[in-house]
Amino acid sequence: MMLDRFKFRTQLYICFVVIIAFIISAMLGMMYLIQRNSYRLQESSVLEANSRQVAINIDNRLDYYLSYLQILSTDRSLIRTMETQPFERVRQELESVAAEYMRINVGRLNGIRIYTNGEDMRADGLGDIRSIFAEFVPGSSVYRNNLLITGTYLNARNEKVFSLFQKVFQTNTEREYILEMRIYETELLGFFCEDDSGNFIAVFTDDRLLSVNSRYTFAKLLYDAKRQAELGIGRERLDIPKPITITSATKKGVNVMIGTDTDYLDRTYRTIVLRMALVTAVVAALAFFIVWQISMRLTRRIGYLSDKIADISNWKLEREINIRGQDEFSLLAAELDETRRRILALIEQVNHTNLLKRAAEVSALRAQINSHFLFNALSSIKWLSKRNDHEQLNIAVDHLAAFLRYSLSLKEDTVPLKLELEHLRAYTYLQKLRYGDEVNVHTDVSEELWDCKTLKLLLQPLVENAIYHGRREDGSPLNITIYSAAANGSYDLIVEDDGNGMSEERIQSILADTPGEQRGYGLHNVISRLRMCQKNAGLTIESEPGICTRVIINQPV
Repeated sequence: MMLDRFKFRTQLYICFVVIIAFIISAMLGMMYLIQRNSYRLQESSVLEANSRQVAINIDNRLDYYLSYLQILSTDRSLIRTMETQPFERVRQELESVAAEYMRINVGRLNGIRIYTNGEDMRADGLGDIRSIFAEFVPGSSVYRNNLLITGTYLNARNEKVFSLFQKVFQTNTEREYILEMRIYETELLGFFCEDDSGNFIAVFTDDRLLSVNSRYTFAKLLYDAKRQAELGIGRERLDIPKPITITSATKKGVNVMIGTDTDYLDRTYRTIVLRMALVTAVVAALAFFIVWQISMRLTRRIGYLSDKIADISNWKLEREINIRGQDEFSLLAAELDETRRRILALIEQVNHTNLLKRAAEVSALRAQINSHFLFNALSSIKWLSKRNDHEQLNIAVDHLAAFLRYSLSLKEDTVPLKLELEHLRAYTYLQKLRYGDEVNVHTDVSEELWDCKTLKLLLQPLVENAIYHGRREDGSPLNITIYSAAANGSYDLIVEDDGNGMSEERIQSILADTPGEQRGYGLHNVISRLRMCQKNAGLTIESEPGICTRVIINQPV
């Protein structure tokens, strides 16, 4: 890798910058993809609620006026006058009946009028209203609802008004009457004129414009419509300046539309992004400072350990290995120094006594450490330190220290089974750092056997052998299970894996200790030490190629 060309501290800085850049990019990307749409939906929901509330308010206000039109259309004295008296007398009766209502609603209503076929068919600002009479034909929606709402128009005094028309049903079929209530457009404007969001708001009835918050545009359209003798402003005449529209409809056929754009919908998102950018910058600077301090300390201590490991590899065992402190590095240095002293003691023992040749051979076999495993474990620890994963780093160093302490101790040939299982757990943890889910080790040994004596370093070499020789070429996970069975004063430890397996010929060759057989460190070590240290122990291998391998070690209780 390119990072291998740099020193550890430089690699740590580079990795930190890359990680921070990735986190910031991921956060901004997440906010853009998720939070931005969320805030847009939130703002859209608010606008939709506003438009719905305006629509409800308009509906309620129209109900107020329509209820009075309903009262007029059912007033007995007015209906009696319609059925028997001339049109002029009907108009006078309407003015008399509605006088009090008009007084109460002065400034809201422009007037209440009545029309009949053949009598004064022109209305102020609307011109000839024969087309309105024509709308009240059976089968039409206007006839079913008994309601027609015009768009806003300018009357003779250039006031903005709109009209509600309702037909009066009475027994004299020769006369057809329609009531008109003329309402000032400001009755609708009052529901949204205080909106300061900068959004475009318009109210329509069917295809006719009733009100809009852009007063200059509205006035210009009204004057153009009056000059061209049009009955209101069609929806197609209104140029909506915003690309996004939200519409809510009322029961009376009135639609409230709010026009907005992405700039308005993103305002909350932009505020959050700005705040996040400031916080991220401060956190990144603080984190970089902390990493710089930690990296300097780790670099010194790891460099010292690396030099000492190189000395041990080159058999330079004279100088002591000592790191001050109580952390994992000092513990590892102490273990390495213990290893150095043990190696010196072993050399001295081998060189100065032939009487203990058998014990020396056993100790040498037991002291064999897979250097690849040790360096892989240290590489994993170094990787964890680069990741700044202090918790996992602490655990990994503890397990490596426990593994080395147990593996390099040459005091005894047999140990309680419980210690052997603890050592196996430390080894398994370190292997999981490298292989992850590719290797799974399960232990199911009866607690009743934990105090039984077993050959030291028995299980770990067998598990190691299963890992290196049992893994399939297709990369499927390897499952290794260690379990026990006891009977007749002895007990079995079984190491079983579901890996490649081996043929019967190869099993016989391994057990016969055929020269040149490629068995690996694990089986060779175990078989040799069992033959030298435990005469009553036995080892059996069962295997089905491509399915599983089972190694059974029988030892006396």
